[in-house]
Amino acid sequence: MFERSSVIIRDPVKLDYDYVPKDLVHREGQMHSLETLFRPLAQHGRPCTAYLTGSVGTGKTVTARRFCTDMAEYCRNAGRPISVVFINCRNRSSESAVVLQLIRHFDAGFPDRGFAPDEMLRVLRNHLTTNVSNMVVVLDEVDALMKKGAVDLVYQLTRFSDGSNSDAKVSLIMISQDPVHELMDDASLSTFRRLNRVTFNKYTRDELRRIVEVRAEEALVPGTITEDSLDLIADNSAEFGDARMAIELLDRAANIAEEDSEGEVNVEHVRAAKAMIYSVVSESKLMMLDLNRMIVL
Repeated sequence: MFERSSVIIRDPVKLDYDYVPKDLVHREGQMHSLETLFRPLAQHGRPCTAYLTGSVGTGKTVTARRFCTDMAEYCRNAGRPISVVFINCRNRSSESAVVLQLIRHFDAGFPDRGFAPDEMLRVLRNHLTTNVSNMVVVLDEVDALMKKGAVDLVYQLTRFSDGSNSDAKVSLIMISQDPVHELMDDASLSTFRRLNRVTFNKYTRDELRRIVEVRAEEALVPGTITEDSLDLIADNSAEFGDARMAIELLDRAANIAEEDSEGEVNVEHVRAAKAMIYSVVSESKLMMLDLNRMIVL
């Protein structure tokens, strides 16, 4: 059934949304900003915070993952290992669900019922103290959590090192398309710090062209996509400045070309892929349309 080998797609994993390239294209500035913000953690073990914001497909999550992986490697080599936990707050949209996932980083069998959030935070503190570990918590799409009133959790996590036991230290990275400072109370804003914002602007057409070119080099058999196809993918995705859309176009076009058995991805395959993607109207896409495009739609 699956005996026929692929003639175009060499490594489909490189086309996944969750794939984290070793080198990020056109996000060097954001990586440098994160390095500056987290230098006290990497060099001295001091907890840090950061807030990553930008529209969909601008590289917030992949940049956070790349940065945390690189920082964890640096700290491990320096003899100061850190624990990194990523949490998608659309999937874990309550305080208890978030803290439970943090505890299960240390204790996979911890029960999901029977403990109040305050009790679970004490359990987490004990784990951090016992393991003498600095933890970096990344809350992706954190607005989904905070809109449900979980503002106090941000305060609790950023003040973890307060009190008699300073061995339990938590650094926090929050990621959101929507502004979250207006959802935070004064105490949380004060402890989280206001000057730690890292902004992700929409990609330009030329930046998207380079992103797709690099991803094609990693994922496809050399020489199996035309320059015109790369240009068209960049042109189509530039309307939203969305790298996810560009990579999805590349993925769909490559799969369509595989079915046609033509041996390369051409502009007709990209057009067919665009028709498939644009058939779905999402809320995030609507939010990025100007008034005239909304009226036409």
